[in-house]
Parts: sequence; structure tokens; C-alpha cells
Amino acid sequence: MVALIPASLLISGVTVLENVPDITDVDRLIKILEKLGSKINFDKEQKVLTLDNSNVTLENINKDDLGSMRGTSLLWGPLLARVGKVLFKDLPGGCTLGPRPLDVHYEAFKNLGVKVEEADCGVVMTASDAKAGNVWLTEMSPTATENALMLATKLNGLTRIFGAASEPNVQDLCHFLNNCGAKIEGIGSNVLTIHGGQDLKPTKHKIISDHYEIATFLAMSAVTGGSLKVFDAIPEHFEVIKREFEAFNVKIKYEGTTAIVDAGTEVKLTRTKPGKTQIVRAQPWPALPVDLLPIFIPLALKATAGTTLFHNWMYEAGLFWTSELTKLGANITMCDPHRVLIVSGNKLGGATLEAPYIIRAVVAMTIAAMIADGESTILNADALYRGHPNFVENLTKLGAGIEQIK
Repeated sequence: MVALIPASLLISGVTVLENVPDITDVDRLIKILEKLGSKINFDKEQKVLTLDNSNVTLENINKDDLGSMRGTSLLWGPLLARVGKVLFKDLPGGCTLGPRPLDVHYEAFKNLGVKVEEADCGVVMTASDAKAGNVWLTEMSPTATENALMLATKLNGLTRIFGAASEPNVQDLCHFLNNCGAKIEGIGSNVLTIHGGQDLKPTKHKIISDHYEIATFLAMSAVTGGSLKVFDAIPEHFEVIKREFEAFNVKIKYEGTTAIVDAGTEVKLTRTKPGKTQIVRAQPWPALPVDLLPIFIPLALKATAGTTLFHNWMYEAGLFWTSELTKLGANITMCDPHRVLIVSGNKLGGATLEAPYIIRAVVAMTIAAMIADGESTILNADALYRGHPNFVENLTKLGAGIEQIK
């Protein structure tokens, strides 16, 4: 979803995006685009974002605008395509998941003839010699795929991206660009073919539902024993995610595009035998997304018996926050930076937890607190609002006893 806002820079004229969530990452990107010269109106009630990028310049951007979130890296491809250069005096930050090198972005741009110069804590890129060609991604990174894709749409000739990420948000970006007049083939696969140089026209586009948020609320419902229906939940995005839920005896049913969890779900480990360990491992799409791995940890805590190994292969610091759950009484062992072992069956009690700046870690802590007896307090939970609009309000509507303290 976040990539569609920078992608609007590829179009001179008015772009209308529908189903835009009211989250802090959107607000930050809007502020940056306004400094670039975009005229923007965000109707938060109707979830409609209107962008007019007829007049764009880099003159008003400063260091403080660019380093606050990882998503600002998605400006690189469109800016290279639109104005031919990128000048970032500070590299994008984001969740505290450990080292997150940007080399895969740089190499993708270099494959397309972009000159990349790293300086101090920033980067300078120029696209005066950029041309269509083959891009070989060494990591199936959604943001690197999106960056290369956005630049390639403006380069005359044929570009192929090998090892492309195929997550729903990448597919949605491809469909948006095609609606604008681009010619992108292989959508949903790991090889994208872009016939670049097409004239892109303004369009209206409805952003797809966020499978991360849908899965989050399904997990909350299952772990608390409640019933829940989530509308506009795209079934084909949930085939593998459903299997991971089934590993904890959670059945996700569908009626058309409505996802359903029935009341009274008995959470238990099903993908194991006595004396054996169940494994939940994130992998590139269409397997379980690494960002959804944390929401399954409370399911392991809810189960009455068994052990589950959670494997985050991607981020070196992606699971360190789980040590905070021991304050609730959870039996968790950190095996190494990428793996934690959870022994189910401990009774959980309320505690004060300190959240890291990781969206889904805060979500997982919230779910764990919901199944713990007594009151819990989660400190530094601001990261939540980078990915989940009206989080507390929505949970309150569903019957949760939760309060946001500002």
C-alpha cells in the first residue's frame, strides 16, 4: 500500500487512491510529497487520497524529512524516473529489526545504469545514463522490487526483474501502474517484464485490503475464543496463512470474500506429535510473510501443551522482543537471533511490557496481554499506528478492555 503514494510521482496530473488507511506512515509520506510540491487532499473519513503531482521539485526536502521511516526509500525509483536524481542526506530508518542493508536497492538501480554514490549516512543517485535491462535481485525484497519496477516503467525498452517479490502489495502496485498505461507482465510471479517508456495517465485506484491487518484480527478472535467476520478479505491471499492458523487448530472459513472465525476455538498444536516440536517458519510469498510471524506467538502461548519453534530467517533482531513476554509468565527460550522456542501451558498474568519499535511485535504483545489474567501495560506502543488505523477503537468495539494512554 505504501508504495502507491510514491508511485503517484510517476504521473503528472491527479491520482485518486481509495481505501487509504489513516496511519502514521501515510501521514509522513504526505508531508514529504507536499514538500516536493504535490497538492494533496486526504479525506480520512472516506479513506480517499487525492494527489496532484504536476509540479515536483527536490528543493524543499531536508535531512529530517527522509530518515524517519523505511518507506521513504520507495521515493527513490519514482524520483529517479521523474527528476533523474536522488539526494538523501540520511538513510531511511524504520522498525528496529536489526541490520537492514539497502544494497539490494542500490544493485537493482545499478543494473539499470543508475550511478550510486554512498556518502556519510546518505546516498546520491543519478539516472542520466539509466536504461532498460535485466535486474537480478539477490533478495526477494518487496521494496527493492517496487523501486526497480517504478523506475523501469519510465525507461524505454524491455526490463526484466528476476527474483522479484510477489507479495499482494507488489501485485497491487503493478495493477495500479498498468491502469495508468504501463505494460507489466508476470504479475504475481518472481519474474516481472516491463515494457517501459509508456505514457502514464492519471487514474483512480482502490487499494487492496491489508492481509496483515486481516490476519491480526483473526488471530485476536481465535485466541480469545470470540467469533469474528472480516469483510473484503481476499481469499487467494490467505491459502498459506490459513495453513499456519490450522497448525494451532484455528479454522478460517470463507463465505465469498468474508473471512470467519467461529466462537469457542480451542487453540492447540496440531502439526506435531508427542515429544516433537512444531515449527512455524516465515518464507518469501506466497509462504507465510515474515511480518506476520509474531501474531502466531500468542497462539502458542494460549495452547495448553507442546512446544513451537518460531524461525525468523530474515531479521537478526526480529525476535529479541519476545523476552518481554516472560514477564507475563511465558516459557520462552531464545535459541539464537533468528529462533525462539515456546513451551505452551504456562498460566499468564498481567505485567508491564516495554515494546520495541516493531509494528507486529506490539500487536503480539497486545494479543498476549488479552489472554493474560489481570491488567497489563504496554509502554512505547507508538509503532502500532504505523500499520493499524484506529487500533484501540476497533478492539473496543469488539469488546476488548483496552485503553490508550497519551
